[in-house]
Amino acid sequence: MKKTRTNNDSVLPGGGLTPVVHPVVPAPQALPLEDPLSLAKRMVSLTEAVNACTDVETAATRVAELMTSQPALCEHVHITARTAKNAPPVMTHSDDVARRLGDCAGFLGDASALHTVLPGADEASTTQHSDGHWKRFLERAAEHGVRSIHATRMVTSKRRIGVITFYSVHADTFERVGEGTLATITDTVALALEHKIELANLTRALSTRSLIGTALGILMERHDISETDAWQMLSSTSQQLNIRLVDICTRIVGDSRFSSEGTVKTLRLDAPEGGPT
Repeated sequence: MKKTRTNNDSVLPGGGLTPVVHPVVPAPQALPLEDPLSLAKRMVSLTEAVNACTDVETAATRVAELMTSQPALCEHVHITARTAKNAPPVMTHSDDVARRLGDCAGFLGDASALHTVLPGADEASTTQHSDGHWKRFLERAAEHGVRSIHATRMVTSKRRIGVITFYSVHADTFERVGEGTLATITDTVALALEHKIELANLTRALSTRSLIGTALGILMERHDISETDAWQMLSSTSQQLNIRLVDICTRIVGDSRFSSEGTVKTLRLDAPEGGPT
């Protein structure tokens, strides 16, 4: 039977009051994360799920799915993870609401975490970046039924991983979960993603090393030069054209028509202005 509450604010024709019945949304059941053993088991399962993923994006997406599956921490999750200094961030989300809202990295400022409950009509909510942009963000969140937000920077002893943002349709979700549990979850996610990022970077480095070695071999054989001279040719071409060394090697390996002059000449035609070094 649905619980109700009464509010005597409706006036009868004779001047009396009649109760107006409003449905009451039942309070969500407490998440079964208060038990340390249950939390530990869930974090182990999360780590195993991340380790089973083939890449960082898949791993981050899997984390978002696990955070919103039963027992759910919240309804929507957005994750932003950086894999390398000059690489674009990996951005994943649990659903369309999280995709539309994105992360709260821009509102964190110098803080490591942000927690807010969406204000009522006559209330104010502020952060270090409380301005029109923040107000519009809260309005968009409210349109999607979000009542509370918790965003945290994911940091390990080795690197900054990114930001994880939790969105809940209940105002008290994150108070019930508790700061300690939220910190444990965030740290576990950060460590799991760090391992996956390091593995991806190692795989990329080995692939790049192999690619450069192949390109050096092609130049050495084709122009009858030493490895030192071949490396100098690659390096000088990269600097002259402002093109990444790995991109030049990719084109050399993929095009058997390069010559000593042709390498520079052909690349110069397609060299982007102000490209990465």
